[in-house]
Amino acid sequence: MVDIRNTEIPGVYIIFPDIFRDERGRLVKHLNRDLLKERGLDFRIAEGYYSVSMKGVLRGIHFQVPPHEHFKTVFCPMGKILDVIVDLRKGSPSYRRVFSVEIDPERAGMLYLPPGVGHGFYTLSDEAIVMYRASTVHHPESDSGILWSSINMDWPDPDPVLSERDGKFISFEQFITPFTYRE
Repeated sequence: MVDIRNTEIPGVYIIFPDIFRDERGRLVKHLNRDLLKERGLDFRIAEGYYSVSMKGVLRGIHFQVPPHEHFKTVFCPMGKILDVIVDLRKGSPSYRRVFSVEIDPERAGMLYLPPGVGHGFYTLSDEAIVMYRASTVHHPESDSGILWSSINMDWPDPDPVLSERDGKFISFEQFITPFTYRE
């Protein structure tokens, strides 16, 4: 049975799907739209993509601003990551709070993220694949982020491997949020 757990950030869930194991390995049913819809977690997938990262790579903290914000699911079918979420929604009971969780294929956890949360991850294994499903198509002009080191997070590495873009984001203190919390 699929296990959907609340996190300390409203609207962010960790979903542990059914895993079928036998002598050949395992089959993970990572998406069941009807089951998610029954639990009030409904969105249409407009785009799916994945990244491949080496150990020590940090990606984020990323989000898309309105009107192209999106719901997103994130999971790691290969390797191990430290996934990090920060609440950017004015009026949220967890505004500015950071939540982190390790994700790997063994338990096959998947994060469900609403609009208005920033997302990033740090690669813990030698290599990791991180897969995303989003409710909107990537819109380059709406793609944004905040500096990874400016959130209240104790990262595993003070000097991670970053893209040039991620290293130049503004700090969380400078960020003026366009997001508002909605229950």
